[in-house]
Amino acid sequence: MEIVISGGRVAPSAEEITTPQAAKARRIANFLPRPELLRDAVIEHNQDDNTTSIRFETMAGPIRILLPVAQGFEFYIIHDSDTGPRILGTFRGESLSVRAVAFRISEFLRTRGLK
Repeated sequence: MEIVISGGRVAPSAEEITTPQAAKARRIANFLPRPELLRDAVIEHNQDDNTTSIRFETMAGPIRILLPVAQGFEFYIIHDSDTGPRILGTFRGESLSVRAVAFRISEFLRTRGLK
């Protein structure tokens, strides 16, 4: 599932977003190694902040994997809590395949008991 945030409003994506980050998010989501992750993954396009992320609902609340905005930047793993967003971790992924990035996301969530 994909959602778009624009003008502070959240709506399901009616048309395909064609940014490079959106395409990469779709490829990463397709390679998530565990069925429960693949089923629960939501690609979120925040047009207000010009970001794309993959969101998972966990026992601790929503976790977003924020994709890099440009080459050479890091993936951010963010927990959206009642007190605001908190960065749980980062990793460099520019030299990794989308399959390796999907595996890192899965292992991060699994080893912390989030998913």
